[in-house]
Amino acid sequence: MKIIGLTGGIGSGKSTVSELLKERGYTVVDADELSREVCKKGSPLLRLLVREFGIEIIREDGTMDRKKLADLAFDSQHGTRRLNELVQTAILVRALEYFNHLRMSGEVDACFFDVPMLYEAGWDKYTDEVWLVTAPQDIRLKRVVRRDHSRRQEVLARMKLQMSEEEKIARADLILDNSGSESDLAEQVEKAVASLDNVVQQ
Repeated sequence: MKIIGLTGGIGSGKSTVSELLKERGYTVVDADELSREVCKKGSPLLRLLVREFGIEIIREDGTMDRKKLADLAFDSQHGTRRLNELVQTAILVRALEYFNHLRMSGEVDACFFDVPMLYEAGWDKYTDEVWLVTAPQDIRLKRVVRRDHSRRQEVLARMKLQMSEEEKIARADLILDNSGSESDLAEQVEKAVASLDNVVQQ
């Protein structure tokens, strides 16, 4: 079974590509979904996060306030590093268990591992190839400010914590350029999927 890493910086359109792949019948293991699973109410990881970042990350109903956690963690490189260490370990263990299950079932020839910071986490080593969704920073910045109603400076600060687009482009096996329209992106995905289908069916 082929594992393909799917990554892209904030505002790149990676989630759109992920949805397009699901529509075409591919299994997508989403790191963000796994993070919600491992951080659910009462989980060992949630207790560790409270110890690290404070009780204010917990809502009244006992669930985690993801925005509050992000605000606290992304405030410094140390906070970001600690959040990544704690959450990423739990996510990776769950993802590898799932890949193993898929492999044993023999039901799929290829699946995608959707991770925003795939390279930063060093998780590309668990994949057979990497697809990168990219767009110029000014376009990504506008998208995120409009989508999340975030302040420009906050988004730029988060972007600075991610690997540069140039470095990711140099390392990726396939580039999906999302500087144009959604239909342009869908066309690129269609071509990439057709090529992948040919490889896995051989």
